[in-house]
Order: sequence, then structure tokens, then C-alpha cells
Amino acid sequence: FKEKRYDLARVGRYKVNKKLGLHAGEPITSSTLTEEDVVATIEYLVRLHEGQPTMTVPGGIEVPVETDDIDHFGNRRLRTVGELIQNQIRVGMSRMERVVRERMTTQDVEAITPQTLINI
Repeated sequence: FKEKRYDLARVGRYKVNKKLGLHAGEPITSSTLTEEDVVATIEYLVRLHEGQPTMTVPGGIEVPVETDDIDHFGNRRLRTVGELIQNQIRVGMSRMERVVRERMTTQDVEAITPQTLINI
């Protein structure tokens, strides 16, 4: 997963680590999914399907294997205004990047100005 487009954020990383029993007590270093996360998730789902009550993760930690309550408010997340604005600006900048790249290939190199590229 590309860090530019995909980000769990600190809360998401914390919840993944807590659910799968990964990196207990260690500082959060990655905000994207790792190979270790995918392997631990598959192991968790297999044990859940088999009906096993717990699984042991590296470090000897016992992690309970249970389904999540989808109605529990702890499984909900509100996005802040700043995050919503950031997402919209990212979409707009991506569109502008695509338009500028397209115009750079079609216009004369000698006549290109920033104003003609972004239509100001």
C-alpha cells in the first residue's frame, strides 16, 4: 500500500495492533498495513472460523479471538473537519495535476506559462 494514498493514522494503527496483539507497548512507527499485519489478520480469521477462543502471538501474548459488535460505538469513527477538507483538497490537487500534465504535452513549450497550465 502506498503511504501517499493510504493511511491508517495513529488511531487505526493502535486498533489494529490491539486487535491482533502486535507490537504491544512499542511506539507506533508505521501508519500503513504491513506484511505482518496481513499474516496476523489471516491467522486471526482462520482461528475465528475454527472457533478457537484465543491465539498466541509472538512474544507469548494470548489474544482473544471473537467477533466485533458492529453496533458498539467504540467501533465507530468520526472524521474531523480538517480530515474532510484534506481529502477534498487531495482530490482537487490530483485532478489539477492530471490536467496540467495533459496540457504540458499538448501546448507549445515556448508559450507555456503557469497561468495557461492551470487556467487562472
